[in-house]
Amino acid sequence: MESIYPGRGSHSRRVAAWIALLAIALGVRVGLAIHFPSMLHPDEVFQTLEPAHRLAYGYGVVSWEWREGVRSWVLPTFLAGLMRATGWMGPGATGYTYAITILLSLISLSAVWFGYAWARRVSGREAACIAAGACAFLIGMVDLAPKALTEVVAAHILLPGLYLGFYGDRIGEKKRFFLAAILCGLAASLRIQLIPAAAFAVLYFCYPRWRQRIPVAAAGFSIPVLAFGVVDKLTWSYPWQSFIRYFQINVTEGRSLDYGIKPWYWYLLVLLLLLGPMVVFLWKGARRSPLLAVVALIILGSHSLLGHKEIRFIYPVLPLAITLSAIGFTDSLASLRTRWKLREFSLSVVAAGVLCFVLSSAFLIPKLITSYKASGALVAMDHAGRDAEICGVGIALDEISWWKPGGYSHLHRDIPIVPVMNRADLLSKSPAINALIASASSSEAPEAFVKSDCWHGVCLYRRAGACSAPQAEDTLNEFLRRTSQ
Repeated sequence: MESIYPGRGSHSRRVAAWIALLAIALGVRVGLAIHFPSMLHPDEVFQTLEPAHRLAYGYGVVSWEWREGVRSWVLPTFLAGLMRATGWMGPGATGYTYAITILLSLISLSAVWFGYAWARRVSGREAACIAAGACAFLIGMVDLAPKALTEVVAAHILLPGLYLGFYGDRIGEKKRFFLAAILCGLAASLRIQLIPAAAFAVLYFCYPRWRQRIPVAAAGFSIPVLAFGVVDKLTWSYPWQSFIRYFQINVTEGRSLDYGIKPWYWYLLVLLLLLGPMVVFLWKGARRSPLLAVVALIILGSHSLLGHKEIRFIYPVLPLAITLSAIGFTDSLASLRTRWKLREFSLSVVAAGVLCFVLSSAFLIPKLITSYKASGALVAMDHAGRDAEICGVGIALDEISWWKPGGYSHLHRDIPIVPVMNRADLLSKSPAINALIASASSSEAPEAFVKSDCWHGVCLYRRAGACSAPQAEDTLNEFLRRTSQ
């Protein structure tokens, strides 16, 4: 972020402004994630953190995706290394969950940098500051940034790839196209729905010097794609199995439709709600930066073709749309600047732009509060993991979904997790557990189980004494296998 008055500005002032913005953005992300824990979707645990825990420590919950081989081990392997390196830093799962939250939040700051850098090149410092401020504090981006979701991580990798390929002229041509293509290829490999947009961007970078640029870009793009293929060959059955099986099961066989169907225009409504009145400036921004607009449209279009839709799926569109809207917003004020006697750089314009973005996404606050209030089972499992006397944990499935406590990545103890269907089932399985996660008003817990503590309507019940080994079919993993979950 630059000085308001370039003549008086200094390098140290610019550095201080950037450090302040990034530090506040990081603090907001980490602070909210730690003090208001939530699970917006089971995938943020059971597709990334849980397999990472199984890789790092040898045990974890195995969902159907990992039995069918439709997920790559690349991201879980990265997270597993982080778990092993930081698990000692706190009791239970605290050490590595905090470390993962901090690292993913740090990576998410690429969106703040991208918004500023791209808008600065297209429209100037006002648009740049608005885009950076909105990417830093838009509620949807703040909440999703620390989540271990492939679409979120992929977006934060794609953004610097786009900038390097189009504006990275301070680096030698071959080097920047190679690096840009690697980043685009990595983003596409992490989230195969981004392949059309990432491939288009890399081809666009090669225009008009196709002969000189395509070999370099193709080599860069191929490196992560080949790496993912090798990992699939080593961990599954054949190269790119996770890509192929994911497409077969979720698209060809339509399993993803079991989780809900939305109309094709649903993502347009989501963007309208997220951006609010700032959405009207998208068109003007798109005219100034057509590449960014086309990439955003490809991502939006490729996701809109699929019946199953979720807000998190189009997270990669958000920083692009914010940047385009910020450019369109400042350009629209050009004709009013003389009449309002505004300086070339006006803090009031920047503040108004950022405020419009942030307030526009305020509709998400009730959803986030609901998500936080639904996190009682997650907190209960975290507490169970820090109690050395617990030797088996039951989950009252008629009151709490099996995924809400978060699995072994939150328990971090190699003890049985036992699903309990009803009171009679609990009585038969109680010798294998001495802790039960159930609702505060549960009528299932027998007299031997005493309410220990409660969080948001979910309680941890404790039984005195030791545990016997459960029957193999009574464990959570066997339950998931039987029910194809």
